[in-house]
Amino acid sequence: MNEQIDQATDEDPKMKTGGFFTVNLSQIDSMVMQEAGAEEVMAYLVLARGCGKNSTTAHGANSIANRTGLTHYKAEQSMEWLIDGGYILKHEGVEGKKRLSRWQLTEQMDEHELALANALMDGIGRGKDNPPLTRIYNEVGMGNHMMLKDARLDALMVLLHLYRHHLMADYGGVNPRAGIFRNWQAADNFNGEQVVDVEGTNAALYEIEGGSNTMYLKFAEEALFYVADTEERNVRFWDAFHNLHKLGFMYEVTQVWSGNPEKDNKAEPLYTLYIHDRHARESEPYLSKAIHSAAIRRGAMDAYVEFSHIGLGTDRGESANIGSGKFRFIAHKKVGGFPLGIYRLRFRAGTKDTGKGILAENIRVKHWESILAKL
Repeated sequence: MNEQIDQATDEDPKMKTGGFFTVNLSQIDSMVMQEAGAEEVMAYLVLARGCGKNSTTAHGANSIANRTGLTHYKAEQSMEWLIDGGYILKHEGVEGKKRLSRWQLTEQMDEHELALANALMDGIGRGKDNPPLTRIYNEVGMGNHMMLKDARLDALMVLLHLYRHHLMADYGGVNPRAGIFRNWQAADNFNGEQVVDVEGTNAALYEIEGGSNTMYLKFAEEALFYVADTEERNVRFWDAFHNLHKLGFMYEVTQVWSGNPEKDNKAEPLYTLYIHDRHARESEPYLSKAIHSAAIRRGAMDAYVEFSHIGLGTDRGESANIGSGKFRFIAHKKVGGFPLGIYRLRFRAGTKDTGKGILAENIRVKHWESILAKL
């Protein structure tokens, strides 16, 4: 079902987002179990993009070809597969003096209904000439698995299952408990220290650096359920993950949590420390600059050592550590904080929950800005 909500986009802060549509992920999983490939999944998504409230769409082979990189012939073949499998039904109708062909999706909505941005099908701004699905079809790398046909399908399925767990209001991105995140670990600062007390306060400055990505086996099993061999499935998952990251479908945000979400069910994000995407940093809140200002003001950082690089290509106000891959966060010196890399999807549906998520991000950062100002 198509909806229309106006709010700032995630793809380009200067653009306005359009609507979104819903699709049944269980239906797509069922198609893949019946040996649907990337072409059939893409065709189904484009048809769903054009659906109204009665699950009928006027989109057809032309729309599929325009949005996916498929030729018109392959688009027609994909639709034939969907017809033969009973996933779509053809309806003939008359509108005015014109005879129109429409298609009805036979899916039944369930708990795995996904809201997907129209921009994911259509592109936005300069990307309209090369929509996201077209990039997946034409630009994915074969990776270690060395099978382009599989790489296309794997990238689609990992992306859709990432959307299933993408909870902006609760986690600021993909829920790390679902199975994918990046570890951040303690590191030495310029003076060889990992933790520096902020004198006269109950806060401390913690030095960290990025570690490896972590993926729970259950997430690969969920997204690539059609790959029977565990070793092959894990190889193909990482191929898909790196393809999506390279093509800009997601980016990392480093967050500070109240605890380790793997071990503490009550752990939650305290604030976003840094956003590892230049465009997203223009419109989404993060706290690293405010932390640097507070730490310098309280004598926990040396301004000359940290910022003598300004004018050499680093964003103004960012520490020299940014280029080194090291970061700092502030937390209570006794309780501490838990740094974590969360993955945030770029093409987000303009739902109420997405709006709540952006608001929650702003509230978290504003709250900690207030705390830092009072140090």
